[in-house]
Amino acid sequence: MRCFLCLAGCVLALSAGLTRALAETPSQRLSDPARLLPEKTDIVVRLPQPRRFVETLLNLDLYQTVRQFSFGRELYDSTNLRRFRQLVAYFEKELGLPWPQLLDRLAARGAVVGVKIGPNPESALMVVAGDDDKLMRQFFQLALKILEQELTRQEAKDVPVKGTYKGIDTVSVGNQFYAALVEGTLLFANSETALHAGLDRLHGDTKCIVDLPSYMEANKILPSDPLISFWLNMETVKQSPQAKALYTAPPRDDPGLTVLFGHYLDLLGRSPFVCAAIHRDKEGLVTSIRLPRGREGMGADRLLHLAPPGVPGTRPLLEPRNVLYSESNYFDLANVWKERKKLFNEKQVAAFEKFDSQAFPFLGGVKPSRLLTRTAPYYRFVAAHRDKNEYKTPPKISIPAFALVWELREPEAFGKSMETILRGVALLTGSQVDLKLVEEKYKGFNLIGYRFPEDKPIKGDINDLRFNFTPCFTRVGDRFIVSSTVSLCRELVDIVQAEGTSPQRGDSATTRRRFYGAGATEYLRTIEDLLITQTTLDRAVSPQEARKEMKAQLEAIRKLGFFSLEPRLTDKAFQYDIRLSSAK
Repeated sequence: MRCFLCLAGCVLALSAGLTRALAETPSQRLSDPARLLPEKTDIVVRLPQPRRFVETLLNLDLYQTVRQFSFGRELYDSTNLRRFRQLVAYFEKELGLPWPQLLDRLAARGAVVGVKIGPNPESALMVVAGDDDKLMRQFFQLALKILEQELTRQEAKDVPVKGTYKGIDTVSVGNQFYAALVEGTLLFANSETALHAGLDRLHGDTKCIVDLPSYMEANKILPSDPLISFWLNMETVKQSPQAKALYTAPPRDDPGLTVLFGHYLDLLGRSPFVCAAIHRDKEGLVTSIRLPRGREGMGADRLLHLAPPGVPGTRPLLEPRNVLYSESNYFDLANVWKERKKLFNEKQVAAFEKFDSQAFPFLGGVKPSRLLTRTAPYYRFVAAHRDKNEYKTPPKISIPAFALVWELREPEAFGKSMETILRGVALLTGSQVDLKLVEEKYKGFNLIGYRFPEDKPIKGDINDLRFNFTPCFTRVGDRFIVSSTVSLCRELVDIVQAEGTSPQRGDSATTRRRFYGAGATEYLRTIEDLLITQTTLDRAVSPQEARKEMKAQLEAIRKLGFFSLEPRLTDKAFQYDIRLSSAK
């Protein structure tokens, strides 16, 4: 109903005195609807070409994939969306144009939403700028007719109220929606003050958001042709007490924030704004988040999350056969201990030191601090579908294999310590489930693995999940590999061996994460029967229909290609790209 009332405001803003509104306002069209947003706006969402944005989303493989699944079909066929499509079809019929052309003319100069952060409700203003005044009038006259019928049917208490502001006709519905029309430009607001602030800009009475230096800077660092862009004034955000505690340099009250997100909090604390845009490039659709601050000026958080200048930010992603997910990170775990007094407060440091002095008996006589200082800052994680089972007894539910590859500063010492610890853990676990030690030589490396017995049931494992695992570990030069299966461990030995030992190998991104559609497809095929059964029961369709649907869904997932996340830091800027690339 709220969205419908927004439309009502537009309609009545037009019909409440359109002729006088057009006669008494400036004749020059706005080149940018953002010029009607006040300078004190804190959030700006801008759609330069709404038609191109909508068509891009509808043509995405992701959209087509979602349509293949039952939840996507249910959403598409929901009552609200069905009514919306009927309404669009009605406008198309009455106005004689398909919706893309209607959207193109009614919002030809773009649309923008501005929000001023403050007490509830926050002040919001939306501006839609078209180039066809006649079509705009026809559209809203038609919408007014529909609105009147709907208000009558619902016996609404709030009725449209006409008004004027500086010779411009306005309309309001209740106390949360206000609108006005000026030469094909529509203004919607949630308060009278917000609407008047936008109308004041028609005459240049006050400065607009476009005149703000930080807004202009954001437009310079964002991609030049975005489908949609976003701008947030961090100076206002940082005024709240919660933000002041969050966007501060270490030591922080919560050490977990420093360990997990310290560099991001530092960047946000120093940045006057955050901006983002969705755009297309040669590989696919990209959402790019950018900040005008980088390495320069970063505090102690750099000790954990940033590689020194001239050193690669991450190593290459591990991509074994049928890879589902792969990530590569820079995180200097050794500095959690070495630089603890710079990163954590006295109470936290005391807790770390107490744990270090008490935990070593449980780690084979090695203190946690010694393990930390022997690690290098590069680690990688990977998950992949295994097309061959390592047991004669297959699990009832398949789980992808996964592994961690961590680089070492002291390979020999760390390898011996971890072997002692992992053997001890396996021994303790093995006494409960009768694990069998299996050692093998693979291309000169000693792989230490464990197998579950197939002739002894384990209480509680009704789906035989244990037969997904043959836990294994080994060391290849300065890299330590821990894998859920021996087969994946062998493949990773081949991959890391082929990489060599050059200290410059790697990428400039500080973190890289990637999801693979092809690998996901191969994994889902292993549980296809389970999914078909579930579809048959949930949707009351025949097994043949469910199998046909599943085949289409798997092909749609395969076509997705990959979904990746990559943050990058330069001396003066930060960029976080979220990329969706279709399969070639």
